[in-house]
Amino acid sequence: MVRLHEDRSEGGLRRRFTGLSLAALVALAAGGCQSYERRPLDMTGHQAAFLARTPESPEVRTFAESLAARSPAPAGGMVAFDPGDGITCEEAEVIALVFNADLRVARLRAGVTQANAENAGLWEDPTIGVDLARIIQSTPEPWKVFTSVGLTIPISGRLEIEKQRAGVEHAAELARVAQREWMVRTSVRRAWSEWSALDAQLAVTRDFLSRVDQILSVVDKMEQAGEMARTEARLFRIEKATKAADLAVLESRVREADLRLRQLMGMSPDAPLRLHAVGVGPTRSSVHSGTDTTELERRNPAMLVAAAEYEAAEKALELEVRKQYPDLHIGPGYGREDGQDQVLLGLSLPIPILNANRRGIAEARAQREVTRAAAEATLEQTIAAVRSAEVRLMGATQRRSTLESEIVPLVDAQYADARQVARLGEVNTLVLLESLTRQQEAKVGLVEAVRDEALAGVDLDELLGPEAMTSPGGPAANPVPSGAAAPSSGKPASESTPTNPTGAAAR
Repeated sequence: MVRLHEDRSEGGLRRRFTGLSLAALVALAAGGCQSYERRPLDMTGHQAAFLARTPESPEVRTFAESLAARSPAPAGGMVAFDPGDGITCEEAEVIALVFNADLRVARLRAGVTQANAENAGLWEDPTIGVDLARIIQSTPEPWKVFTSVGLTIPISGRLEIEKQRAGVEHAAELARVAQREWMVRTSVRRAWSEWSALDAQLAVTRDFLSRVDQILSVVDKMEQAGEMARTEARLFRIEKATKAADLAVLESRVREADLRLRQLMGMSPDAPLRLHAVGVGPTRSSVHSGTDTTELERRNPAMLVAAAEYEAAEKALELEVRKQYPDLHIGPGYGREDGQDQVLLGLSLPIPILNANRRGIAEARAQREVTRAAAEATLEQTIAAVRSAEVRLMGATQRRSTLESEIVPLVDAQYADARQVARLGEVNTLVLLESLTRQQEAKVGLVEAVRDEALAGVDLDELLGPEAMTSPGGPAANPVPSGAAAPSSGKPASESTPTNPTGAAAR
């Protein structure tokens, strides 16, 4: 029977305690590490979810309710979300804020800066060091063993600045998301103006062809009776064939405009929805009354992004300046030499003489000046763009007013007089055709003028920004939605619902 000798000496207990401590530290470090899990693309599942989207989706209704709660009855805005009776421009904007593909990517990109902000300013991991030495000459205790744990004490305050910098960088990203949301909304308004104008032109052309058909029935009888020359009668048929060809082109353009709106809304080309236009273009909720620089700085999305980026550059410079101040490195340890146990304590403190982070400070200071110049350039360009949009809006409004108050009434009166003369038995077919053609051209011109006025108004609104635009330091700094698209396979639905919209969502 063999008995193992158990070392119960004081030195043996210390060695065993040291070994157990090292094992516990290694186990603790391994337990705190995260594991990698592969998540392959599921394009088939996403395609099915994309094709299944409808305006009545729960994500859209939840988002619409959150907007209504934040802005219950905005002047000229959407009162209630009800896509069942047709999609209006305001409802199309809400759907786009939920399902637009570019916005989903932008919001997920903001999640990257949010993750950085949530994990910034952490202490550096401790380090474990082991030094082994063996004396070659014959000695009772030939081995020397020293173990130490290295810690960095951030006495410079660098970590707090890192947290602040990550926070302002996330705020800048949120400002970019808000800017992108506003751009998507104005893109919907532009596409809506184009589609509604084409739809109105289509109605005018169909009405024109209907009236031509009525006149052609009379023209055919007059031609057969010998009361009208064949050359004159052919003019009506030529005009009908020309407008019929224009009608086919308009129908194709209306369909293309409809598909463009669906794309902006994040809906499939065959999604069950019907667009409902009231007039041409969206309803403007405010009237612009001059350029105010202070108002631009408060509302213009590009200016808000520039201000947030400058604040991030300031924090980056502050961090680089703070980095030149050293942090304290300590290394408590334990060792055994010549049979004697020893307790060690190592201290190190870098002296900022030769390096002092001069390069990082110089680059951050230069970058701050670049960001300052970019903000100033954005302000200059915005003021010029606002003035240009005002001029375009003024010209479009004047043209629309002239057509509406002078030209259209004149051609309507001319056509009415020609028809009245025809009813009295004096049919002048050429005058009647010319009057009808002029009337159709005037109506199409009016539709185009209203469209141009609406587009100029959208351009101006895009520069001014939404009335309820949230600054980067306000509520938009809350966690951004993780995505507005329908969830793909393996992703909970709650991760795809925009329950906390950013500030550009309501106007």
